Amino acid sequence: MWSRQIEDQHYRFSSLRSVLQISAVKMEVEFQTSDKVPIVPDTITFRACRFGCREMILGAIALVLLFMCLLFVGLYAHSAVQLQEARTSARVAMARSCKDPPCLKTTAHAMELLNITVNPCDNFFQFACGGYTVRNPLDRDEIHDDILKQMYDLNQDRLMAILEAPPKNSMTWSSEVKLKDFYASCTDDFRREQVKGRPLFDKVFPRLGGWYVTNTTWSHHAWDLNTVLKYVQTDLWLNAFYAPVLVVDPSDPKKRIIRIDPAGTSPHMSWADYDKTGKVARDANINKVNLMNWINTFVEDAFTMERIIAKFTSTTTRNNEAKMLTLDTLSSDTQWKINFAAQISYRFDDVGVNGSTKVMVPQPEYIRELGYLMREWRGSQETLRKVHNYLTWRVLETYVQDLSSEYRHANRQLLVDLRRRGRQKFQSTQRYCFMLANRYFSIALGALYVNTHFDQKSKVKVTEITESVKQALEDMIQTNTWMDDDTKKYAIDKMRGSTYKIGYPDFMDNQYEVDAKYKELSINASDFFGNLLAANQQHKREWSRELREGEDRSQWIFNTYDTKLAVHWYWDEIVVPAGILQFPVYTHGMPHYYSFGAIGTLLGHFVHHLVDKRGAHWDKGGDRIDGEFGWWSKLTYAHYDAVRQCVVHLYNNVTHGSYDFNDDEKRTAAVDGDAYAAEAIAITTGIRLAYNAYKSWQKSKGADPHPPGLQYTPEQMFFIGHAQMYCYNRNPAYDLLFARSNIANEETRVNLALQELPEFSKAFDCSAPSKMAPRQRCTYY
Repeated sequence: MWSRQIEDQHYRFSSLRSVLQISAVKMEVEFQTSDKVPIVPDTITFRACRFGCREMILGAIALVLLFMCLLFVGLYAHSAVQLQEARTSARVAMARSCKDPPCLKTTAHAMELLNITVNPCDNFFQFACGGYTVRNPLDRDEIHDDILKQMYDLNQDRLMAILEAPPKNSMTWSSEVKLKDFYASCTDDFRREQVKGRPLFDKVFPRLGGWYVTNTTWSHHAWDLNTVLKYVQTDLWLNAFYAPVLVVDPSDPKKRIIRIDPAGTSPHMSWADYDKTGKVARDANINKVNLMNWINTFVEDAFTMERIIAKFTSTTTRNNEAKMLTLDTLSSDTQWKINFAAQISYRFDDVGVNGSTKVMVPQPEYIRELGYLMREWRGSQETLRKVHNYLTWRVLETYVQDLSSEYRHANRQLLVDLRRRGRQKFQSTQRYCFMLANRYFSIALGALYVNTHFDQKSKVKVTEITESVKQALEDMIQTNTWMDDDTKKYAIDKMRGSTYKIGYPDFMDNQYEVDAKYKELSINASDFFGNLLAANQQHKREWSRELREGEDRSQWIFNTYDTKLAVHWYWDEIVVPAGILQFPVYTHGMPHYYSFGAIGTLLGHFVHHLVDKRGAHWDKGGDRIDGEFGWWSKLTYAHYDAVRQCVVHLYNNVTHGSYDFNDDEKRTAAVDGDAYAAEAIAITTGIRLAYNAYKSWQKSKGADPHPPGLQYTPEQMFFIGHAQMYCYNRNPAYDLLFARSNIANEETRVNLALQELPEFSKAFDCSAPSKMAPRQRCTYY
């Protein structure tokens, strides 16, 4: 059965194969026949023309090629235009790019202080200043560091380099020569080691009537308190029993009057003083068996007198309103043991001071207590010896730093023993001598600083920035809702009429005027101690002139190299010294978004102080206005108080810490919003003024060049520039001390001011509610 099935299948496959073969032969014949028929007829007729097929195809191809050529030419021309436009745009972009050193330096500085891991909408201060502590760690002996301190330290280094450079003007009458000779004599350690303590014995002790330790024949009969006290107070320019100082006359700011303050104590002494006094005795060639007894008596006398003076100073009340008393009245209160008319007329010898001259006395009880003490003395030898030793000690304590190294070392050892904790840090000779040069030659030093380290263009540009900020304040006053019209008008008039001292006094451009201020001063490059005494006489002449002539509004309350900025209400002025117009707060060529954010916000802060609650108590001429409201109206004050209460509440909710208060408990320190409110309003308003001034500047002058690769907008850089002025680093102990003052620290100052400004939230796209964009804000202007 299986074999039959196989045969049947074989038959079927054979039949199928035959059919397929026949079909294949037929298809081959048909294909060969059909290939002879053309796909397209040999000719076609189109109206009356007959074209060959190939010619028509070639024509079509030519048309296509022509179209493609025209298209290519068009595209090429368009691309060339685009390329030219791109090149032009690139050239314009390069021209507007920040590529000059001040701009690049500013950008690099700003970027290195950032901490980009912090969200600026959470804590802007840490975002802007988070890198400062990393890049500026504190030295072992350092307790605090910030931007302005770094600037001042740099200014000091620059000034010391100027002092050590040869003078450009070699004339002996030149203030530069006198200044540099003074500094050279101070830093001449070789000469100091040669003379040791002899300047005291040769130039000072004879005028004191000798010294008990070195002169056992000292007699109270030949010693006159008033003669010695005049020499100590004026010729040596140090305080003993009291301190005469020049102050503004509260009844007439254009005048100066004399004020008598309690004074005449030094740091509490210990028996470590033996070393110091022993060296003085050695230099006097004393070789006595009982020398130590005399030293003990000297120290005990000085200590007793200073203890009495300190007690009188702390137990007598300082009056809120000082009394005006005649000099003869003060003399009478001391039983004429101190002749105040003789003392004060010796210091101010060409002003006409006499017994009827009135002086300001904040603590009249102190003078009376001094009188009671002197009544008890009754001129005894022991009493006068104590006074003599006290005055001698005041001289030693004041001038020991100006002697040879062993005296300075003994003085340092005393300070170490007194402080008794921590590692002590003392000034180098160069730093100490710079301090003295700054004290006696501040004008000459300031002129040299300006000539070397201040660009005149900076003065011009900062003046323009100031004018922009003033205009912003005027606009803000005009539109604010809490000032009435009369108050607005007075505020604008006062702000316009105020004086703005920028950079340095104009007279410093004239070297002859600078030199003339020191024409009566003689300096010897090889006699440092003699130079100190000569400089004291220069002080005496300057004080006499100021008392005689009264107000001189050409004076500056700061040195030109200081890194401060302030409002001076009773002169109705703002002072911006050249020292603060330095990088990174300001430098010529700095992008305006950063300079307005830095120096601009400071200017806004203090310009606002001219017309705020504090400024309202000083009129346009700088005269004090008594009363609760000043030149503000009662209505304006009431409206302002509502704004102020909002700010008080805002800052009262802030605490700093926690801090270790030397016990087991960690504590926080609260901010006193009531005390800080006026300053907080000035800071926040100052930022807004500077921002509005910058936007107006940008609108009229155009945008600043943008640094390549900078990812922040000009508006963002403005706020970064403001915050970075407050970057700081301080050790925990100083931070605790700062917190105990109950004022806002730098982080709070920056964050709370900026969170009140919608302009900031918009710049950084901070959505409410966030820490830097609260739902509720106080209304300022």
